[in-house]
Amino acid sequence: MATAGDLLLYDLTAVFTQSQNIRLAERGYNADHAYLDQIGFILAFSCSTKMPVGVEVFYGSLKDITTFKDFSERLPKKDLGFIFDRGFSSFALLEKLRKQGMHYIAPLRKNATLSDLRWLRWKGTFLYRERPIRWGRKETEYGTLYVFEDPLLRGEEEKALLKQVEAEKLTMAEFEAKRRHAGVVCILSDMEKGGEDIFDLYKGREDVELAFDAMKNELESDKTYLRSDEAVRGYFFVTFLALRVYFKILQRLREKGLTTRIAVDEVLFELSKVMKIVERSGREYFAQIPKRARQMCSLFPEALPRG
Repeated sequence: MATAGDLLLYDLTAVFTQSQNIRLAERGYNADHAYLDQIGFILAFSCSTKMPVGVEVFYGSLKDITTFKDFSERLPKKDLGFIFDRGFSSFALLEKLRKQGMHYIAPLRKNATLSDLRWLRWKGTFLYRERPIRWGRKETEYGTLYVFEDPLLRGEEEKALLKQVEAEKLTMAEFEAKRRHAGVVCILSDMEKGGEDIFDLYKGREDVELAFDAMKNELESDKTYLRSDEAVRGYFFVTFLALRVYFKILQRLREKGLTTRIAVDEVLFELSKVMKIVERSGREYFAQIPKRARQMCSLFPEALPRG
């Protein structure tokens, strides 16, 4: 479902399982650093359509970067690019993408060697959701290094570091070293764009986090008790289709400017009250639809009957 020239937000999460017969379930560290039997779940999300476009499940013990090779080889050979998180911070991976002609936007870890900003020249500022961001860039052997500094984020990160000092988890010397990068985000990309464009594309990762949240909460797919690999793959394919429905609804709410008033799960709940009656004679009609459900129906005239 990915189109040529698209940028795909690529991320993964882990799903807990206690099933004994699933080969995909292996011990690995989840986001909370707990060492559990889990199944990995990959999601690719399109920047152009704002929709999930690909999923895969993988062995729970595999590292982030390891999963990408197999996933990318299954995609059609198109002019695509990827937006990663820090778990995919690998110069070898970026070099391979460049050789394949694939674009990338990849944040660096705080301690990365390229994150030395002593020779950086700041180019200007912009506002992102009413927050002032300072940015600059410089050329490196792995592409353009974009650097962003968020004063509000800097304050939050310095506060968190000081709490670690108070808890004796950091020394003051370590605090001084780490505070130099507080509030700073470094991103490597082969794309020649303005700082605001790169930052906006990277922040689009929030949609992936929203998708994972919907998957684990609204769709209740945070754990599985299935008993075979085939059942797991089928289950998460259905989950993928449900996510596409979820984001189609979210898109319509965004178009109508209703996201602050109506939630996707509210739409689904109200539409669940719409019931179609089919008589043995073949006659079909809808049972009485409550007022609130009718209001929801009006948002989707192409999918539901009028009248």
